[in-house]
Amino acid sequence: MQRNVRRNDKNRGIMLPEDVSEDLAYLCGIFAGDGSINYRRKKNEYSLKVVGNPKDEKEFYHKIIIPKFERIFGISPRIKYHDCQTTYGFSVYSKTIYTYLTKVIILPSGIKYPELRVPEIFSKDQKFTIAFIRGVFDTDGCVSFKRKYRSYPYYPTISLASKSPKFIKQIFDALVSLNLKPTVIYNRKVRDWRIKNQFTIISRIDLNGKNNLKKWIENVGFFNPKHLNKIKTFAD
Repeated sequence: MQRNVRRNDKNRGIMLPEDVSEDLAYLCGIFAGDGSINYRRKKNEYSLKVVGNPKDEKEFYHKIIIPKFERIFGISPRIKYHDCQTTYGFSVYSKTIYTYLTKVIILPSGIKYPELRVPEIFSKDQKFTIAFIRGVFDTDGCVSFKRKYRSYPYYPTISLASKSPKFIKQIFDALVSLNLKPTVIYNRKVRDWRIKNQFTIISRIDLNGKNNLKKWIENVGFFNPKHLNKIKTFAD
């Protein structure tokens, strides 16, 4: 695997992994979920950013994401509030890591959805595919329990929505290969008051019911404490 660390990055302690690993696949899943990778030509600036919800994800960043980032890339990014205190996470500026993620792993730079895919370097091995999917769902997925026909929430649903139908299709196929039974909707118009035309087009996977939850825990699992705590609270 290509390992070309620029001198200034090497002085900062930045390194690149020698081999593919589950930690690397998981971290790349996080970038595919809540992350962004950008190059600003005017400033010649290479940036990587991952942020989440400060209300329920601080523990996730401190105990899961940052230790994995340090193991993979050799540095421990400083976690802080972003976007007027509305998000919580980190930014890293490094041409070395940017080039590695975009040229070796083949994660998209800039607006990610048109090119977002499960990287081929992970899709060749099921354990790496699973780790990547876990990272996506830990950041961009949702766990909910519905009341349906009872007076209390009991019916589990694990969901993932994306503007990339091809990405959703890849994940759907991977989950089916693990004997899970997801449902999928492609290119659905949903209301979004935050944007000019007040709707967006998404594709969505849902894993409904206790059997799917059980198989998910056995085959994929979560690292994000907010998902684990919700399952512990409502599934008991």
